[in-house]
Amino acid sequence: MTGYSAEEKSKLLIEFECFNKAIKPFIGEKFSEDFAKTAALQIKKEYNSLLEDMPYIGGSDNPFTITITSTTRYLAVYLVLKRRGKNLDDIGEICYRHADDFFKNNSHDIMSMDNPAVTGFLKYLASESKNHIYSGDFVFEFVEGEDFDFGLDFEECAICKFFQSKGADEFVPYMCATDILESKYGGLGLKRTKTLAEGAKSCDFRYRKGEKTEIVSKVINGEDFENRFFSC
Repeated sequence: MTGYSAEEKSKLLIEFECFNKAIKPFIGEKFSEDFAKTAALQIKKEYNSLLEDMPYIGGSDNPFTITITSTTRYLAVYLVLKRRGKNLDDIGEICYRHADDFFKNNSHDIMSMDNPAVTGFLKYLASESKNHIYSGDFVFEFVEGEDFDFGLDFEECAICKFFQSKGADEFVPYMCATDILESKYGGLGLKRTKTLAEGAKSCDFRYRKGEKTEIVSKVINGEDFENRFFSC
């Protein structure tokens, strides 16, 4: 965790405890309560190990830090369940269902993309990302809006780089898919047709507040997934 302050480290560990407690029932529903109980202990151990390698990309000065810190929790779940013989689709379902519950109950914390201060800061971050100050960071372009408010084209992804270093390439698209939920509950109107995680040369984020979320995903498509797992 080189670069993270003692305060940031403490906060991450507290947040993880809440996460681990919240995702445990989803693991139990899919497998069993006994399985979930032992898995939770292993996930905690795995997360503590991952924290030693988690890339520092500016800490609290970079709003994308929360993206890498939050997905690392899911990475711990993936690594433990995969090691215990569980298949990718089941692991992805568990994590997506937890993310749905989280964003639904914390929609007030989702960043508003129509705030001029936010767009101005994103322009600045896009420019700074080209300097490659942190090798594990995101690198992206800010795109002025035409038939959308604004866009972000990601050329490098911090999640892809870190997950690949842990042999978890196949799991990254499930993290990309959670953007469906963030846009849905935050009213972000995100449209995205491609991602680095699924083999494209960039990720094309296009925001238009209040519009319908339209995100292409090879692993999860919002409405189909909800019909499969949330209508029971």
